[in-house]
Formats: sequence, C-alpha cells, structure tokens
Amino acid sequence: MSIKKASLSKMNRILYLLAKLQRGSVNLAVEARELGFSVRTLQRDILFIEEACFPIAETGPGLYRLAEGFSLAKLPLSARDSALLAIMGEVAQDLGPEWQESFTRLQKAAARPEGKNIYFIKTPEIKGKSNPQVMTRLEQALYQYTYINLCYINKRNQRVWYNHLRPVKIALFGTWYLITLNSENTFMKFTLSQIMDIRLLKEHFTPINIEDKLRTEPNIWFDQEQNIEVTLRVAPEAARYFKETVVFSHQQIKETLADGALILTCKTANFMQLLPQIKQWLPYVKVLAPESLEAQLRADLKAYLH
Repeated sequence: MSIKKASLSKMNRILYLLAKLQRGSVNLAVEARELGFSVRTLQRDILFIEEACFPIAETGPGLYRLAEGFSLAKLPLSARDSALLAIMGEVAQDLGPEWQESFTRLQKAAARPEGKNIYFIKTPEIKGKSNPQVMTRLEQALYQYTYINLCYINKRNQRVWYNHLRPVKIALFGTWYLITLNSENTFMKFTLSQIMDIRLLKEHFTPINIEDKLRTEPNIWFDQEQNIEVTLRVAPEAARYFKETVVFSHQQIKETLADGALILTCKTANFMQLLPQIKQWLPYVKVLAPESLEAQLRADLKAYLH
C-alpha cells in the first residue's frame, strides 16, 4: 500500500471513530469486524486521537467514549480537521523532539473547545470609539503609513482641522486615543470619539514604533519627560495591590513600614497627569512630597466639598 493510501486509510478510520465517539460509545471488537481492521490497529487509532488532545474515557475492555461534558460540536474544527490533527503527530515524531513539542502546543490550542478559556479579564466598558467611516479610513492610514488630515472637536467644542499628521497607534488609556506625530515631530493625541472626519493624503511615511514606550507607561503622557519625583504613602489596606501592580509611572517601593504601609516614589511630567490617579486611591494614598502637589490635591478636594 502506498504512503498516500495508508494515510488516507488512517484518516478515514479516525474520521469514522470520531463520528462514533460523538454519537456515543465505541466497541473496538465490533468496529474491527465492521471495518476489517484488527482491534490492535483501532486501539492505536484511539491512542492517536487521545494524543491529539481529545479526552477519551475507557468505560470497559475495548469500550471508549468521549469524556463527560466534552463535545466535538464545540470545537473550532471540522471532523476532517480533527482527523488530520490526530494523524499528524506521527509526522512530528519523525522530525524530532523540537517539532514534537511544537506540534503538542498546536494540538492543545486547536483542540480546545470554543469558549474554553481558563483566564478571564474584566475591563470597563468603553464606548468612546469614533464613527465607522472614520475608523475605516483611520485603520487604512495606519496599515498603509499614510499621512492624514484630521477634523477634531476641541475642548471649546469647535471643529478644528489638523493637517499632515502621521498616525502611529490607536491606544486605550481609560478611553480610546489616536496617537499621531505632527510636522514638528511632536506627539499629538486625539480622543477617538471627538474625531469627526479623516482625509487620507497620497504621501506615505516610514513606520514608527512606540510600543516599548506604551508598555512602560500607565497613562497617555508617555512622551513627556517624567522629571517631577513624587513621594507617596500607601495605607496597609492597599499595600498588597501596589506590591503586585504598577499604578504610577516609574513606581518604586522605597520602604515598608512596621504597620504594613508603603513609602513609594513615582515620577510625573505634571501634576495634572498624576492627580486623577491619586484621587482614585483616596483615602489610601497620601502625598508626602512635593508640598505643592499636596496643596493642589487639598484645593481640589476643598472645591469639590464646597
């Protein structure tokens, strides 16, 4: 028998067994007589299916079924995809350990039921995206590195055109922003929901990578020099969170006090960058230095209370 015929034969057997498993249980002795293959051959097929990350339970001698709660109908694979995945393990074994390791990862990812994710990440619902036509043009400009002109509603509720911008990235920092560079090579950020129109220009620019900057900064002020050092006291009730999470830019824990409170430092470009974050953590965060920041915080709270 040729290699092609042998592969197709195994493929057909595995397809058959997968279909039987989905409908109920498989009796290898019965199926061996039905298919004209030995029980041992079908046992190897069952083993291949198991190695392809399909959970199979042995309910008796030569009796097999899918593990309780598992269904092929939930997989992002067709029956033929599943069968092909099951027999490709042999090829990976012949290619060596590194290929087998890669194939094992592929098997686990491909055979995972849809919706089966052991991680859950909760993020706030954010509705600040622009209209679909603007987003389509903007995505085109970002993918093709095309200069744009942009119509924006500013803080005075006026429509203003900004011309000859290089769109760099759409980023989420509490709300959705478009990050661009202007003709002076200065970063400009626009709230997506305030962008009213986009016009693509014919000119293209060289790609710009700012992902490293974005990863290291917890807010949209990533491009400004963080040269104001701030010292904060974190109450014991919130200390654990600050040990596990970087809340402020360039955050460093300097001391753990006897009561469990933390003394930490961070850096900021200006007070308006930092004040909203501090206010979110009141009363668990207290400003120790500089005094001018603590005074600004007190003034803001006084204005709110009165």
